[in-house]
Amino acid sequence: MKKPRKQDITEEAAEPPPPLRPGKDEMNFAEFPIALLTDRVPKGQKVIKFEDKIYDEKRKRIVTRRRIIEGSEEYGLPTATDDLVILALIQLAKQKGDFASREVEFTRLELIKLLGWADEGRSYDRIKLSLLRIKGVNYVYDNAWWDGRQKMWTTRAFNIIDNVEINDSRTSYGQGGLFTSRIVWNEVVFDSFQAGFLRDIDFHLCVQLEHPIALRMYRFLGKRFYVRHEWEFELKEFAYEHMGLGRNYEGGTQIARKLRPAIVELEDAGFLEKLSDTDRFIKKGREWSIRFIQKSAPALVPLPPATPEMAPDHAGLAAELTQRGVAAKAASELVKQHPAEAIRLKIEVFDWLVEKKDKRVEKSPAGFLVTSINDDFAPPKDFVSKAERQQAADAKRAGEKKADAERRRRQTEAANERKNADAVAAYRKGLSPTAMAQLEADAIAAANEELRDSLNDPTMAMFKNTLRARIIDEFILRRLQDPQNG
Repeated sequence: MKKPRKQDITEEAAEPPPPLRPGKDEMNFAEFPIALLTDRVPKGQKVIKFEDKIYDEKRKRIVTRRRIIEGSEEYGLPTATDDLVILALIQLAKQKGDFASREVEFTRLELIKLLGWADEGRSYDRIKLSLLRIKGVNYVYDNAWWDGRQKMWTTRAFNIIDNVEINDSRTSYGQGGLFTSRIVWNEVVFDSFQAGFLRDIDFHLCVQLEHPIALRMYRFLGKRFYVRHEWEFELKEFAYEHMGLGRNYEGGTQIARKLRPAIVELEDAGFLEKLSDTDRFIKKGREWSIRFIQKSAPALVPLPPATPEMAPDHAGLAAELTQRGVAAKAASELVKQHPAEAIRLKIEVFDWLVEKKDKRVEKSPAGFLVTSINDDFAPPKDFVSKAERQQAADAKRAGEKKADAERRRRQTEAANERKNADAVAAYRKGLSPTAMAQLEADAIAAANEELRDSLNDPTMAMFKNTLRARIIDEFILRRLQDPQNG
């Protein structure tokens, strides 16, 4: 039997399925950077840190979220390519078992095909390097990992994958089948998959994007757009904490220049509305912000389902709609067709408009509410959410409470001073001249050396009587409070 040639026994024997359209993205990974924006790691850098602040609806207060990414000694920090490999692994986990098992088997050729890379040796080597590097990276989400089951921000430290096995069937002469590789997801990540904290993405678009910033921006903004279609962010926080841009880009003009090519790429892809620079990058005094509007009909990006952050409770949501005049049947259809979080936002905007007696809800309140959900109305520019109003009210109450406590403290202090002054005056009045003279001598003798020197200092002559009276009054007060030691 003729010995097969090496090139005949390759992973090409496995016919991979076409790329998923749409794909899936884990939303904690979409919210914050999980890798550098480049494949060239700065020399000596082993840690990346990000931090932001948000209002936590459950805790009713502002919380700080921190993310720390620690590279291994051998393989270092994750890069832009590794980030894309992680995204491709998520697609394989969906395709091969719908996230039913932590273990995912695959051939490297499957990943290469998904990523659109050339079927050549360096692609296989790059996949191997990514898998080993991802395995060695430690992620610390300090109050920054959304737990879909507890419905709250939690602290987690983990590796994205716990185990890696890499086999190379290209060197397996005479073997009847392929030697697959495999990974085992970390239980924290896998639990988030199973809890459904995922959103639909156009994975085909992801692998076509030229700029790593464009991919990061697509994932982050796509997660935000399901709430509303227009967003404005503080420029530095957006660039540093959510895009992962280096802090050496300090000025608004520098940051805008770095972000612009990625924005143009997403505009050309039909994901973002095109805006002029003055509308996109807004300068207010020394502060800059950045504005995004989702394209009205983004190609191949379906609306994401309701997320675990606002897990749908159909009966409860339908009841809230009917309480506002929506017919029961219409309410039932709405909660089936739209994400729960989007409906809750529309209800909150509706209640706000009703409270303000806005003309838009006067004629047909229920009709306006239904249309706002179906047509996905953007919140009014002056809309203030319940959380923001509650935060402002809490801050006002806290300020009033603090001011009231300070006022009571001052009143108590003044009352004590009056009481002490009256007691000292009464004591003085009850003393004979001889006794008073002795008390004054005792008071000055008991005073500390610095006070006694001040009484004899010519430069203090104009304050001598005041200082002497103070020394005597304090001596009397101590005697009244503690007769044995006065």
